[in-house]
Amino acid sequence: MQKKHLRKSISGRFMVPVITAFLFHTLPVMAEEQKGIYLGLGVNYINFDNDRNLDESSDLYLVGGYQLDDFWSVEIESSEFDTNLLNPANIDFSSQLTTINAKYRLAPRGQNSAFWKIGYGRYDSTPLNKNQTTARIGVGLDLATTQNLSVLMGVDGLLSVGGGKRDLLAYIGASYFFGGTQKTKPVVVPKPQPKDSDGDGVIDSIDECPTTTPNQIVDERGCERDSDNDGVADSQDKCLETPAGAKVDETGCRVMLTKDVSISLNVQFANNSDAISETYHNEIGRVAAFMRQYPDTSAVIEGHTDSRGAASYNQQLSQKRANAVMQYLIEKFQIAASRLSAKGVGEASPIASNETAEGRATNRRVQAEIKTQVTSVQE
Repeated sequence: MQKKHLRKSISGRFMVPVITAFLFHTLPVMAEEQKGIYLGLGVNYINFDNDRNLDESSDLYLVGGYQLDDFWSVEIESSEFDTNLLNPANIDFSSQLTTINAKYRLAPRGQNSAFWKIGYGRYDSTPLNKNQTTARIGVGLDLATTQNLSVLMGVDGLLSVGGGKRDLLAYIGASYFFGGTQKTKPVVVPKPQPKDSDGDGVIDSIDECPTTTPNQIVDERGCERDSDNDGVADSQDKCLETPAGAKVDETGCRVMLTKDVSISLNVQFANNSDAISETYHNEIGRVAAFMRQYPDTSAVIEGHTDSRGAASYNQQLSQKRANAVMQYLIEKFQIAASRLSAKGVGEASPIASNETAEGRATNRRVQAEIKTQVTSVQE
């Protein structure tokens, strides 16, 4: 009889996990979580309620389940206990416990974790017909040895529904997980591309010319090429070889000077001196800038003195002063010598009274007469 019970026990234990594995294998795969089938095998020990009149027992248990995600799983667990009735004694008694459980882990599979479970099932007993519906609740530990293999231990309480009998079940065993991490590939959100409103290849944040005409060649600033650096893009420039610094109109062509211009320089000299102080650098630079704007002009630098001293000496001194300013324009501002000439006027053209110190200082001056070499407006 014991061999018969043993065969029945082994058959019952193995059929439940196999059927469970088959059923759960057909479930749809849930994305982005640990999931898959697992099987467990171990030894348990049951302490029956005193009212059952049954001896304590230990036996193997089998469990088959499906991990739904990192934390939740459902399983079918089966155990068969071969024991004896205490009164009358020496009567064999077999009881098979089968429950469906829901289990919750505190950490994902592959990590050590505590868990709790709750289940519902029944006892099927022979030879006495003492079948009972049973609730199950328990706690335990899952100690991971590898990503898939772990050691389980726990304690469950069994409560007969309607019968009020309470049994205590302890167990230790191993579980092997046949699934794995099947996370879907993360959605790669493309980084927003920097905006380039005019499509010139230079992003708006560094584009100094954000409204460039389409299909134009631009520089690293995002501005159209300006070959002669006159401020007019090549696509709009009708005069592509304007001299550097020349004043141009909206078409990129030079604006021509059509009248003579006189520029008075506030360059004054000490008495009997033709030395130029550095304080007059910017003042002389005004003449240089004007001549660069109008490359077709020439300038006569006129030197003047006050009335003290002989007229012939003053003539020579004014010439030296004019020569000094002319050389300053050539050496400091790179104005071509061919565009400059120097003329000493002496004391002949005062602009203030020579009777006062202030007036005489004003008369010791240099003046630039700017003249045009052409009179046409178009090149």
